[in-house]
Formats: sequence, C-alpha cells, structure tokens
Amino acid sequence: MLNIRRFVERLVFTLKTKGVIGFILRLATLIKRFDFSGNKMKEAVLTIEQLGKKYKYRPALIVPALVLKRHHKLLNHSSHTNLEFAIHGYTHKNFKPLGLDEQVSEIRKAKDVFEQLQIHPYGFRAPYLSWNGHTGQAVQRNNLLWESNETFIWNGFKKSHLSKLRHFMEKAVHVLYNPLDGHKSVVIPRLQGGIVCIPIALPDDEILIDRLGIKDLDRISRIWSEILETTHRRGDIFVLQLHPERFATCREAMEGLLDKALNSERDIWVTGMKEVAQWWKEKSRFQFAFEAAPGKGWRAHCKCTDRAVILGRNLPGKASQAAFYRDYRVIEEREFLVESKNRKPCIGVHPQCSETLLKFLADEGFPYEVSDNEAGYSLFVKEHETFGRENELDLLGRIEESPNPIVRYWLWPDGKKSAFTTSHDLDCMTLTDFLLRLFGR
Repeated sequence: MLNIRRFVERLVFTLKTKGVIGFILRLATLIKRFDFSGNKMKEAVLTIEQLGKKYKYRPALIVPALVLKRHHKLLNHSSHTNLEFAIHGYTHKNFKPLGLDEQVSEIRKAKDVFEQLQIHPYGFRAPYLSWNGHTGQAVQRNNLLWESNETFIWNGFKKSHLSKLRHFMEKAVHVLYNPLDGHKSVVIPRLQGGIVCIPIALPDDEILIDRLGIKDLDRISRIWSEILETTHRRGDIFVLQLHPERFATCREAMEGLLDKALNSERDIWVTGMKEVAQWWKEKSRFQFAFEAAPGKGWRAHCKCTDRAVILGRNLPGKASQAAFYRDYRVIEEREFLVESKNRKPCIGVHPQCSETLLKFLADEGFPYEVSDNEAGYSLFVKEHETFGRENELDLLGRIEESPNPIVRYWLWPDGKKSAFTTSHDLDCMTLTDFLLRLFGR
C-alpha cells in the first residue's frame, strides 16, 4: 500500500513539473538513452572521467545511494580515481516537503551506504534540486563539506523552438527550481555555518534539450559559452550541470567550454567541487590587521596562505601595476603601507546592519569592522538593517565607486579570475532503476 502511495505521489510530481506531453516524451527518450545492462551509462561515466583527466580536474558524479549500491560493480570507485562521488539522496526523492529530521535521516542513510562501499562523500545535491530552508543544516549535521542546490538562470532559457510548450515549460522550471536571475545576482559560493554552498548554472542539459526542445548543438554551445564569458568577466563561478544520459549529445559543448576555460588569457580556475569548497573554507580564515602609521596612513598585515591574491584600489604608489579586475590591482607584499591618513582602508558597518551583510562581505573577501564611527573608514555602510541578494550588486557598485583606498582578498586562488567546474547527476543507471524509482526505490 505504501509503495502504491509513493507511486501516485511521484506520478503527480512528474506531471506537475513536465506535463502530460513532457511525460510521454520523457518515456520515449528513456528507451533511447538507457538500457537494462547499465553499459550505456557506464560508458558515459568513463568518458566524463577521461575528460577530467585530460583537463586536469575531478568532475563530480552525484548519485542516489541505492543506485550506487545496486551498481557499485559497474561504478567501481577504485577505478574511477578521477571522479568525486557525491550524495544525491538515499533514493531519488523530493526533499522540498521534508522537515529537518527527515532530511538528516535521508542523508545519513545515503552516507552510510557510500561508506560501506569505501567511498567517502564530501558533498550533497538534492534530487530535483528540491531543497528548502532545512537542507543546509541537514547537510551540516552529516559532517559534509559542501552542498549544491541553489540555482541561477542565465540568458538562453527562453530560446525554445517549441513555442506552444514554452510557457508551460518556463513555468514548470520556475516551480521546480525557483532560480534566481544570474544577471541580477552575485554568483559565488557561500559559507553557511560549516558548509560551503556552491551555486548551479541554468539552463542545463535537461532544460535545453528535453524541456525546451533545442536540438541545435551549436546553439547549446553558444548559450553555455555566454555563461562562461559572463561569469569570467564578473569573477563568478560557473558550475555546469550535465547529466550522463545526455553526455553523448553534449560532449562537444562541454569540451568546448573546457578548452575556452583553459585559455591562458582568461585565467579561469578549472577545478572540482571538493576543491572549490576546500578553497572557500581556506579563504574564510584570511584576515587583515591594520596598524596606524602616524602621519603616513595604515600598515596592512595580511594573514593568509601563499595561494591568496591580495587586491587594492585607489592606493597611491600602486597605480603603475596592471589592473587585475576592473580597477583593482595586485599587491604582492604581505605587509604594506596604505597612504590614508584618517580613513582605515576597510569597510565600516553600522551595528544595526544585517548579519547577512557581514557574511556577504566576508565571502567577497573585504575586511570590515562593526562601528558607529562613520568618518573612520574608506566606506561606511549604515542603511542595511535587512540585506538580501537583491542588494548585493548595489553594494559592490558603491564599493567600486568609492574614491578612497580599499583592500580585499580576491575570490579565487593563484591568480585565477573566475572558476569553472562540471557536475553530473547520475539519477539512474538502467531502465529498471526508473521503474524502481516510481515506487520509492
């Protein structure tokens, strides 16, 4: 009886997010992309791993625990040393309606399966990207390093050939993912408690090919290339989501992105999800200490690792250096003088400002002090008792418009200007897995 109820729930969820026509089309594509042996998906996973080796990074393979358990011989982790295996639920289950305790339990069960197979998982992504306000805490309680559920949608989403279905598909995507607008947001990882939250770029392969019906692979490549160029220009991260079931179709587009990302003129950090999260936690421990130098300004002491990139703007004596990002210039020294007689070269924040604002400044690498001394800092922020994503770009604009000296740590290590990685949700290995999934298995 319980399995029948689960079957009905999943059928209703599928129809809500895909529609009747989309559901029928999905059944047809399953037969084409999958088999009963799992060999098609095994070949896709092997090719993804080989591309990771070629481009010297570790793609993330994100798998439901029961799928991994059923097919661990096909997905022999010991042979896939260049993949990061991450948790995609215990089963492929909608997390959005689940409370905290249920999510903690689901992730714990999944983690137990991984560890029984001698796989140590570092990350989590909810099936269907169906997270809620409890998900981060549930991930943290299971001692994982990262989660990747928040989505940002970029240009290309509305370029559908299927005009009759477009309105429904757009609405379904927003119901399912509730994405933020990438062009109006700052798209970087966030440190929330002890975990790093890594954003995902949309449109992904599923939206472009299955939902919007785009068959022109050059068009898909152009859409993703635009995202790469935009995120690089802004210093953001681009996390490509490409399901193994569509990898054969999109391989060329993914390789093209990797070729562009590794172009030496772009200085894009091509890396893995674990490495992004480890760096973000490393960066969170960096500090500036400012010591008054009477009659001269402030002596800055940088407490950071060798991978850090220290930037400054409006610094006398640094103008001869080439701009690194906009008008920020690299400071090679770990101790240096900032000629700013009365204003400390960091951001002052009024005590009544939102804690969210402080977290954002920390993620961006800006030193700040909570104070009511408005005249004592290069920039003083006092009007944000509430602070949300919609305020972030405006605040960065204010910082960049300030005529006073500002120093910061850059977002990425080793002189890289932005970041790129790929993640691959392996929802099922075989056609049988899809049938079992309908019954909560």
